[in-house]
Amino acid sequence: MLLSAISAVAMLVPTLAVPQAANAIPPQDLPAVGVDTGRFKLPIACTINFAGALPVLWLPLDVDIQGVAPVRLGPGQEFWLTQGSGSITFPAWLTALAPILGIDKADATISDMSIGATDSTPDAVNIAKDPITLSDIPIEPGKPLKVGLPAPGQDPFDVGPYTAPRSGKVTLGFNSAFAKVDLKSSAGFSLPITADCKPRGGNALLTIAVGGEPGQPPAKIHGAPLNFPEPKSGELAGIINAPYRCTWNGQPHNIGIAVGADGIPLTVGRRGSFSFTNASGALTVPKETVNSLLDQGVKTVSGRVSELNLEVEGGTPQTLNVIPSEGVQIPRTTLARDQRLVVPLPADGTLTAGPFKPSAGSRNVRVMLGGASAQLTFDGGAPTQATCAKPSPPVYLVDNPVT
Repeated sequence: MLLSAISAVAMLVPTLAVPQAANAIPPQDLPAVGVDTGRFKLPIACTINFAGALPVLWLPLDVDIQGVAPVRLGPGQEFWLTQGSGSITFPAWLTALAPILGIDKADATISDMSIGATDSTPDAVNIAKDPITLSDIPIEPGKPLKVGLPAPGQDPFDVGPYTAPRSGKVTLGFNSAFAKVDLKSSAGFSLPITADCKPRGGNALLTIAVGGEPGQPPAKIHGAPLNFPEPKSGELAGIINAPYRCTWNGQPHNIGIAVGADGIPLTVGRRGSFSFTNASGALTVPKETVNSLLDQGVKTVSGRVSELNLEVEGGTPQTLNVIPSEGVQIPRTTLARDQRLVVPLPADGTLTAGPFKPSAGSRNVRVMLGGASAQLTFDGGAPTQATCAKPSPPVYLVDNPVT
């Protein structure tokens, strides 16, 4: 059951970055523009049956999942949740009898691990439709038993393909899992346990908007960095690097604005609220834009970011600028050909956004990236105003059910 110990994969991209302070997104952890990386600890409930005859138990557990997805989709675009992995942990009391029974290992067979994608075709993919067997999982008496996918030595999963709808949005989520675990004794007998698991509370991994031009190539992303600590139950950690179209000196340019945070809840109470309390960001100037500036004779860039708005559906406030009133400085940095420029936002510390509260009658509170603006200085000259329209289709940071 259920996804497994994670192999962190470093994305080796040439990067020109200003010196990093604590809490900023490290350049090596920053995904490419247009990529969403995340790790989620979802509450689930498993119906447990021992040896096919002992009483059935209802056991609240958590499934730890991480993966990579595009931040937006085109109409009818084919897509995957890639680099998927994770784990589920059974409580310590399950192994407490191990010394008495001589149990020291376990085998696990997973026959269902379904990830849903609303309004897509298909609406769910079972990555274990061909049952997956994990053999000789070590058992330590009185300690939690972790069972996961992929098996040691195997590559992370690519979950898909899905086909996006023509419009609207897609929400990826955990649908179900079924596993059989055989606790094996050195004396030659085993105690079989089955676990039939369903979500409880919020089960959404992420929401992706659909829009733009049809006919876009399949979105199957590999090589993105996944270096997230394990979240608490019911929380997520992630980094979204959203594509923006910004204009300065009368010319449009492509950049990326990344937002990263941990400790974000997956649901919100009807009378409750949630905040981003440990957030940071990064301004990414892709190498193509860097090369374009160099071709225009620009050698250095500096400035100040004055605005990065978050927009809210189903909650208040409806718009919130997360940049402090004094702005966030962009230190003077020399451009280098064929190297992207990464500027941490802020250079020191973290950003706080919220609290966000559900509106009366809302079923979800959705927080999206809005417009941004900055004052840029090229080669020490006069400041130039840069404005960035909100991404279209929208880029969702969270989509929290109201409970």
